[in-house]
Amino acid sequence: MAEETKPEGEKAAKRIKINKLSVSEIDAKLNEVKTSQGGLGSRYARQLLLRKKALGK
Repeated sequence: MAEETKPEGEKAAKRIKINKLSVSEIDAKLNEVKTSQGGLGSRYARQLLLRKKALGK
């Protein structure tokens, strides 16, 4: 398998753990999941919703 190379100006986006996300970041991720996966049934979406509930928002 060939490795993909990215331009020098573009850095790989760091993945942030769910427990380190703020409420606004969680909302943004939920919107991304809705559009890309067609709903909130995935395990990732459910974990985001649980974290949002835990934060009290």
